[in-house]
Amino acid sequence: MIIGSIHVGDRSMYPLPTAVTTFLKNSDGLIVEADIRDANNITPPQPRLLARQVLDKKQRAHLKAIASEFGLNEENLLDSPPWSAALTIEVLLVNKLGYQSEHGIDMHLIKLAEQNDVPLLPLETVQFQLDLIANQHDGGKELLLASMEDFRNGQNLVKCLINSWKNGDLKTIENITQHQESSDEFNDAFLYARNRDWANKIDSGQIFSKKDGHYTLVVGSLHLIGKDNLIDLLKQRGFHVQPLGETVPTVCDT
Repeated sequence: MIIGSIHVGDRSMYPLPTAVTTFLKNSDGLIVEADIRDANNITPPQPRLLARQVLDKKQRAHLKAIASEFGLNEENLLDSPPWSAALTIEVLLVNKLGYQSEHGIDMHLIKLAEQNDVPLLPLETVQFQLDLIANQHDGGKELLLASMEDFRNGQNLVKCLINSWKNGDLKTIENITQHQESSDEFNDAFLYARNRDWANKIDSGQIFSKKDGHYTLVVGSLHLIGKDNLIDLLKQRGFHVQPLGETVPTVCDT
C-alpha cells in the first residue's frame, strides 16, 4: 500500500481509515522517506552563507517583518543560513495555524508501526535530507524566498493542502504546487532525483526485509504527482498500482 503523506497535521486528520491501519499492522515493514526519530543523531552542516548575504534590501526588510510578527530576533534570523531561516519560517507558520509535526502522517504511522512491531525501512537518512537542503545553491536562497512568499498567503495555502489531503484530492495539491515557482535544479534535487532513487531501491528489492512480503510505503504527497512521480516510475518498472478510495474535489480560498 502506498500512502501520500502530509508532514504536519492536527487531530482532525484522525483516525485514519481502518483499511490503512489494518494493512500496516499486518505489514512486513513500513517504508518511509527517513527515520525521523533519528533527528538527534545528525551533524549540523557548516554554514557557508548567511541570509543577510544573499538577500537584497527589500528582501531583508521582508524577512525582518516576518521575524517581528513571530517575536523573533531579526538579526538572529538574518545571521542564519538561508536554508535554516526558511525552515524556521515554515515551522513557525504551521505551528501558528495549529498544525504540528507530531500529528503528521509520517510520525503517526511510525508510532503505529512501533506499537505493532512492524519494522521501519527508511529510503534515506535524515542526515542526507539535511545536507541536501543545506547544499543548495546560495545556501538555500531559493527555499528561503519561497518560504517568505508563502508567508503572505500561508494560512490559506496550508489549510488548502490539509483539506486536499483529507479529500484525497491530488489534483488540487498538484495545482497548488504548479503555482509555486521553483527552478528545474531545485525540483530535480528535491523531487525527481529522489523519486528515481527510491524507485530503483524498491525495484531491486534492497529496501525490503524479505522478498515475498506485504509492505506499507508512506512518502510526501508531492512525490506521487507531477513529472517523474514515484507511482509512474514504479509502473514503468512493472509494478501494478491502482488507487483506493474516492476523491472529493476541494474548494480552496488561495
